[in-house]
Amino acid sequence: MNQILNYLKIILFIALNFNLQAQELENKVDSYLAPLVNSGDFYGTVLFAKEGNIELVKGYGFANLEHRIENTSQTIFHIASVNKPITAVGVMYLHENGILNIDDTLAKHLPGYPNGDSLTIKNLLSQTSGIPSYNRFPDYSEYAKRENSLKNVVDWFKDEDLLFEPGSKYGYSNSNFVLLAHIIENVTGLDYHNFMEKNIFEPLDMNNTKPFRYDEIIENRAEGYDPANTTSGLKKTGFYNNSIKIGSGALYSTVGDLLKLDQALYSKDVLSEETKELMFTSIGENEYGLGWGIWKRFDKNKHDHDGASPGSVAYFSRYPDEKVTIIFLGNINTGAFNRMKYDLAAIYFNKEYEIPKPKKYMYLDEDSLKQYEGRFEFENATFFDLKVKKGALRFLWRGRGELGNLLSPLGDGKFYMRARGDQIEFIKKDNITEVYYTERSGTSKLKKVN
Repeated sequence: MNQILNYLKIILFIALNFNLQAQELENKVDSYLAPLVNSGDFYGTVLFAKEGNIELVKGYGFANLEHRIENTSQTIFHIASVNKPITAVGVMYLHENGILNIDDTLAKHLPGYPNGDSLTIKNLLSQTSGIPSYNRFPDYSEYAKRENSLKNVVDWFKDEDLLFEPGSKYGYSNSNFVLLAHIIENVTGLDYHNFMEKNIFEPLDMNNTKPFRYDEIIENRAEGYDPANTTSGLKKTGFYNNSIKIGSGALYSTVGDLLKLDQALYSKDVLSEETKELMFTSIGENEYGLGWGIWKRFDKNKHDHDGASPGSVAYFSRYPDEKVTIIFLGNINTGAFNRMKYDLAAIYFNKEYEIPKPKKYMYLDEDSLKQYEGRFEFENATFFDLKVKKGALRFLWRGRGELGNLLSPLGDGKFYMRARGDQIEFIKKDNITEVYYTERSGTSKLKKVN
């Protein structure tokens, strides 16, 4: 009897200790995210798990701001480029089953593709192909608003010159993963989504992972928002058609579905150990394997991928030695997620981090904003322009870009660049306006030039 009582005490102690640790984690994450949620820089869902056991899963902010519907653990988000490692799992499944080999050339599976004899599937997976990313093409916005087939998108970029010799360096390109989806379709006879559903999503019960179409009703889907010069500091994301991103960034999912994929990658249910080792090995010094970032953080091995597009941010990270998983998906696209990627891990592993400073954005009309227009120069002669476009003050680095980065007014001559986390401040002293630019590395005084 005493042995049973002692055993029960041990179980109770472990359970209480786990609950206390989980509560402490939740308190820290709540405190960290509160300023970002209050300012409208992050709405989304966050998940922490160890060995597949969820330690925290919680929604923050609104899935639909107009109807005040809150994000939950079940909310479905656009995962942007977190689609890429999922596509990589699909390609490695075909490699393992002998339907293709990652060392195959494109000429074998896409006859007639330019430079197909020198480009391999491995080049596409590892972002070492030299194929330019179609996101940078001047007609991207036109393609992004229309219905596209994979062949349409491939035909759009296939005749562009390579940026470098295949395999010689790393160059991140969305075109690579659209090509991989095209290859999947050619070798299997299934369209990309049917192949992924049949071989990856359905076997893993990833029932909430699917492509999104604007005319489709998806229950629990989060509305996307972007920073704006409005009273709320936000606007609904404009229309674009995800058919341009098949294989690269068209999927929607939940934190729970991504955890299912994470856990499958610790077993042999989808891929063998040998195949996973290929996928999770960095190519050269690129810190990128086959569809996954391969890093070290806090002296711990990490596999991850992030994603951002209008109205969405996503981050999927795995610490394989500790079997720790940290995932967050969001429905506001701001640069806050770049700090969250590091700080949420720092919270979990008890490392140093800073809680974001509270911010409250305000609305300024165009006439009020025009006084801040001009060209501003750093001491090293690099410069940027501030221009009022489409109702907001915009930051154009070296005068480039159609719209640049939006600056959100904070009042008293202060503006915050939510895409980068930088601040510009105008201070009047004796009828002279001094201008300061603050970034993570420090504050610089600027000179206004004609």
